[in-house]
Amino acid sequence: MRWLGDSTPGERLAEYAGRLCYMSQHNPVNRTTADYLDNIKKQGHGSVLEHSVYVLLIEGISRSCSHELVRHRAGFGYSQISQRYVDESHAAFVVPPAILGDAKLEADWEHQVAEAQAAYVRAVEGLMERYAWVSDKVHRRKMAREAARSVLPNATEVKIVVSGNARAWRTTLELRCGEGAELEIRRMAIACLRALQREAPALFSDFEIYVADDKQEAARVTYHKV
Repeated sequence: MRWLGDSTPGERLAEYAGRLCYMSQHNPVNRTTADYLDNIKKQGHGSVLEHSVYVLLIEGISRSCSHELVRHRAGFGYSQISQRYVDESHAAFVVPPAILGDAKLEADWEHQVAEAQAAYVRAVEGLMERYAWVSDKVHRRKMAREAARSVLPNATEVKIVVSGNARAWRTTLELRCGEGAELEIRRMAIACLRALQREAPALFSDFEIYVADDKQEAARVTYHKV
């Protein structure tokens, strides 16, 4: 294989996969990896991008946001924090972007989530007493938390490991970075896009981040759903 230009391992893997189809590893037209992948995107041959997989740890998003994210199934894998096993007594909560900047709305929201968290703590304590007959402490805590979590709001912060191939990421980012996307997942998608552009610029360079009319960041892509 004759490589030209700077490139990352994921970019080279995609190029190699594409060149194997035509046995053109000798790079007859002297294209850099970036140029080769730009042509791949332009031609819509996105299948070769499926070989390059990128894994992100995403924090600071709400459970509502993660529920939207995991709807993207093809090409992705997810591992999310479990409210059944993890104590949420000191969980963080994510303020919806639409509420930020309005003091009254923020105060009302903070009051509501504080009440919900207090209800969760009370429920866990009460259920631990109710299940006092369960000798296994770990199992008893799980039984209490799995019931108490029902009072936690969708705003509860989650941590999730997301793995996806480059083609799947591109499709998801095109959908979730757009102006029509819900504001929180749009904010998350823009952050993911920036991370992926740093790691594999040739695979994501045709995404352009800009400030939309709603004063929030959005992104557009040149080559759609390759």
